[in-house]
Amino acid sequence: MPFGLKLRRTRRYNVLSKNCFVTRIRLLDSNVIECTLSVESTGQECLEAVAQRLELRETHYFGLWFLSKSQQARWVELEKPLKKQLDKFANEPLLFFGVMFYVPSVSRLQQEVTRYQYYLQVKKDILDGRLRSSLEQGIRLAGLAVQADFGDYHQFESHDFLREYVLFPMDWTQDEAVLEELTQKVAQEHRTHR
Repeated sequence: MPFGLKLRRTRRYNVLSKNCFVTRIRLLDSNVIECTLSVESTGQECLEAVAQRLELRETHYFGLWFLSKSQQARWVELEKPLKKQLDKFANEPLLFFGVMFYVPSVSRLQQEVTRYQYYLQVKKDILDGRLRSSLEQGIRLAGLAVQADFGDYHQFESHDFLREYVLFPMDWTQDEAVLEELTQKVAQEHRTHR
């Protein structure tokens, strides 16, 4: 050691690593972020850290959930320490960000990022089969989703890219011919949105 200093080596944990933990959070766009939190941090503190990264101010509509050891979705209790909940009930330390409270009209949502997160949640719920719709409603919603995700119809020479884009719940797309017909109807629906 320079200057002749002798330092003792110890096997103690670093205080920072002993009092902190890292958890992963899957966002509604399927990206995963990591948050480093104190072991005493509440679910609310984790939610606020996620909201800060998303630049989301209207946090009262959202929550965090995890899969329990029995593979059931369980909402994080925001006022309680997060690590204790995960250690006691979670299958793994992976959280999911999502809409916890729905509003009767999106006009009540003031922030554009809030409306976008709602859009992602509803789209995910439809594709996962948690929200059901008729075939006509599904085509209309898929056309609106294409408009929201890709823009105006006239920007594309071909709508072949829609074949790679998930537009419908899995139980609607078992037959390849039916999927092709539905995709063409979505392209026609997209044409009407400008």
